[in-house]
Amino acid sequence: MCKVLSVINNKGGVGKTTTTLIISELLAYLGFRVLVIDLDGQSNASVTLHAYVEEPISGVTGRTAPLQENIFEVFVDRLKTPADISKVVKATNIQGIEIIPSNNRFENIEKNLEDCYRSPFILSRAIKAVCNDYDFIVIDNSPAMNFFTLNSIVASNYIITPVRVEDYSKKGVKQILDKLNQIKDEYDLEQVNFLGVFITQAESRTNAFKERIKDYESEIGDKLFSTCIRRDTKIEQMESKHIPMLELSTESNALVDYCNLLLEMDILPESAQELLMRSVS
Repeated sequence: MCKVLSVINNKGGVGKTTTTLIISELLAYLGFRVLVIDLDGQSNASVTLHAYVEEPISGVTGRTAPLQENIFEVFVDRLKTPADISKVVKATNIQGIEIIPSNNRFENIEKNLEDCYRSPFILSRAIKAVCNDYDFIVIDNSPAMNFFTLNSIVASNYIITPVRVEDYSKKGVKQILDKLNQIKDEYDLEQVNFLGVFITQAESRTNAFKERIKDYESEIGDKLFSTCIRRDTKIEQMESKHIPMLELSTESNALVDYCNLLLEMDILPESAQELLMRSVS
C-alpha cells in the first residue's frame, strides 16, 4: 500500500527540500518505488533531480504550448486518470525515483483555476490514479499554509515539519498543529498523521542549543523527534552540484541523521528497518 509523506513548514530555509530529497533517496536505496511531487514554486527539488525545464515567457503566459507538462497540468486540468498522470511524471537522476516536477509556470496555476474548481482534493485524486505504481510518495511544499499545502495535507498519510533552532518559533509550530487539526476536522481526514517536528542544521554540542532544546521539549513534548539533523557542508554540495547524497558521500553526518530520523518516523516495514539499521551501524 502506497504511503504519502508531506514535508511542510510555513517558513523558508528550514530544509524542506533537503529533507524531501534525502528521505526519497534513502527510500529508493531500500528498494522502494518513490514518486516526488514538487509543490514549491522555487522548483529546487525538480532542479536537483534533473527534471527542471525552464519555460520561455511565451510558455509561462500560455501563448505557446509548454515545453514540459508538469504539476501545472495536474491542478489546472485536474488530471485524475493513470494515463493523464503518466504524462507529467518524469524520470530523475536517481534510480527508483520519479517526479512530478514544477517550473516557472507554477506561479500561474492559481490564476488559471476557476473558483469553482479550487478544490482541496485535486492532488489526492491525482495520487489515487497512480498510487499502485509506488511504495512512497513524498511531497515538497512551499513555505506557506496555502492552497497547495492544503491539497498536500489532504492527500497525505504522514506529515513532518523541519525547523531551524535559531529560527524556531514555538508559536509558529503551534499554529501549524492547530491548522492541521482544523483541516483534519473539516474534511474528516482520519488517515492524516502528524509524526513530528525535527531540528535541522543543528549544532548540538553548543550550550545554547542544548538549552533551547529543553524549552522545545517542554513546549512540544512527544511531537519533537529526538533525532536532530546536524549542520553539514555535504548538504550544500548536494544542493549546489545537484548530486545525490549517496553518490556524493556516505560519510555525511546529515545522511546518518536522516537515516535515524527515518527509523524514528516508524513508517518502514520491519525488513527495511533492519536494512537501514545495518547501514547506519
